[in-house]
Amino acid sequence: MSVEQSDGQQQATTGPAAVELFYRPGQADAVGAVRARNTAVTSQARRFADAVVALVLVGAGALLLRSGEYGPAGAGLIVAGLAVALLIPLQPWLVGRQLNSMLEKYGETRAVVDTTGVRFAATGIDQSFTWQSWPRYKETPELFVLLSADRKSLGVALLPKRGILGEDGEARLRAVLDECSLRT
Repeated sequence: MSVEQSDGQQQATTGPAAVELFYRPGQADAVGAVRARNTAVTSQARRFADAVVALVLVGAGALLLRSGEYGPAGAGLIVAGLAVALLIPLQPWLVGRQLNSMLEKYGETRAVVDTTGVRFAATGIDQSFTWQSWPRYKETPELFVLLSADRKSLGVALLPKRGILGEDGEARLRAVLDECSLRT
């Protein structure tokens, strides 16, 4: 990255240099991004509340079954409680699968990350985002996951570490992210 001086010469700016990534997103990337998003925005209290809902449904269903009079309703509550309990751990996989099906159509992706923002280019897409779009990020062993500004971070962008080009690219990418975004 450089700036033109008044005499027409280029001068390097301070701060981390741009980092380029080239990758094809996959199912594991999408699921990892959803898991990272969940751990960044979902509180322990929320996970506990989900588990309590499942237990209450199963418990109420068991009581209704035991009474004998409301057997079908009790069985329905038990099934609903078990479904909730099953969907809690499956949620990242289910949402990640949907995210992957959307990303799959773009194929090979090139991302350039610098202090001005992030640019993604792939088949049929060329989008640039400023850091206002991605004010937070989460790092996993395989990914850097950019999180949108909304309270629940519904928008995510994934940057697989395996796609980072250049020597010491991971450290340079982390430096750009730490300068421009908040690590969660």
